[in-house]
Amino acid sequence: MRVLPEFMTLDAPDGRAATAIGGQGGRLFQTDVLPQWLPSQRWFAGKDKGIGAVRMTPLGSLGQGEHELVSLDVTVGDQQQSYLLPLSARWGDENLRPGAPKLSHTLARIRDAARVGALIDGAFDERLPRLLLDALKENRSDGAMRFEGTEALRRIGDPGDPRQLGAEQSNLSIAFGDKIILKLYRRIREGEQPDVEVAKFLTEVAGYKNTPRYLGQAAHGPVILAAAFAFVPNQGDAWSGIVKALEPEMRERETRLPAGAAQPDAARFDFPLGIGALLGRRTAELHKALATETDDPAFATADLTPDQLGRWAADAVSEAQALIARLEQAHLPEAVAPLARSLLDQREALLARLRAVAELAPACKLSRIHGDFHLGQVLLVSDDVAIIDFEGEPARSLAERREKSSPLRDVAGMLRSFDYAAMSVASRQGGSSASGAGRGMERVEAWRRTVARDFLEAYDAHSQGAPNLPADAGSRKVLLDFFLLHKAIYEAGYELSNRPAWIGIPLRGILDLLERSGE
Repeated sequence: MRVLPEFMTLDAPDGRAATAIGGQGGRLFQTDVLPQWLPSQRWFAGKDKGIGAVRMTPLGSLGQGEHELVSLDVTVGDQQQSYLLPLSARWGDENLRPGAPKLSHTLARIRDAARVGALIDGAFDERLPRLLLDALKENRSDGAMRFEGTEALRRIGDPGDPRQLGAEQSNLSIAFGDKIILKLYRRIREGEQPDVEVAKFLTEVAGYKNTPRYLGQAAHGPVILAAAFAFVPNQGDAWSGIVKALEPEMRERETRLPAGAAQPDAARFDFPLGIGALLGRRTAELHKALATETDDPAFATADLTPDQLGRWAADAVSEAQALIARLEQAHLPEAVAPLARSLLDQREALLARLRAVAELAPACKLSRIHGDFHLGQVLLVSDDVAIIDFEGEPARSLAERREKSSPLRDVAGMLRSFDYAAMSVASRQGGSSASGAGRGMERVEAWRRTVARDFLEAYDAHSQGAPNLPADAGSRKVLLDFFLLHKAIYEAGYELSNRPAWIGIPLRGILDLLERSGE
């Protein structure tokens, strides 16, 4: 016989979720239940630190009060973090029985006289997304809670039933048929949400077509809680599609070609492996769109100054020195230790390359950028692509993610993503013989070189005249190489902390760049 969890009972005599979390019961719910529940949630960023306190603030009700949007202010170490927790009341004792479909998302038992039910994480209650969507269409407001929908959203009739697409690090995506994506932002911060403001700018000002159209947002005061976008039918993200297509390419070359045979069409790859030129063009068009002339200070371009170049150089040098110090003390796997020693031998050349960017003559503008650009942020859409998720790197502050920078930072991120895709496939494959494995690796390496070359050539061709890029090829190359080095240094630090066996990927990237500079 299955033993049910022992849930705290909360009283809600009026049937409302907000009432259930009020009073003495709500205080116990804050102190006893939530600190135990939060660390098990994927989106909670304080798992490695103790929770000092949790404070709930009701933000707004939906569905005659059965659903309440709640802000959780959590003290984690010396930090204050805020999260959105929608709570939904599901009345009926069947919601508490073994096998109840929402039992794993239940936080408490609720009671209204003789009636009982479950209080659950509302993100998993299929009624809530439709109520949120209706509120957006109606442009509803209630005190500080406001819902804003576009005319394009109101023109959509019945979009279909909601279904979860999966939980990301800081949000939850819910699709309505093939019409709408609703994002609930779990980690919430006061101020503009980059994912929303960039999509809104690209849709309503710049007219960029290769990203999901902005449809509306829900906010409490200055805090964005949710946003709606047009659903883009797709075949999945480019990382998954490329890795899936590259693995059989490698295996076929390992097993089907006799030793010594020439590889036919070594540089020819079908979609999605042949994505380089298309993605380069769409990326250039995105960066031109983000430099669209506007009076909005959040998106108006700014001058690249010598001080900014100096700050970039100083930050990169500091990160490089920290990495060098860690590599000197690290005990690395035998396969990658020689790469670390080679980098340590070239430390002065690396630091000199990073400092050199401060000597550039600034001759372009800064603009908003994607900020976390890699193959996982690109959807394969028939024979085209769509660029998604403009939140920036989740670990950075809101102000950092909204900073203007050089689009070449995005370009570097994508080039590094090509490297990771190639090497992740290579690391998982084993040939039937040494010669077979060598042929497979040659094919993967041919793809990496080809996709990077095609991407850069198309990007250069379609970004001509962009005010946020240097006009001369020499300055553009210096800046791009700088961002490639900085990105690979960051990656090496990450891998050293989390996956030491993978540190060879960014170390090879750094060494390749240093070698090219000496040619």
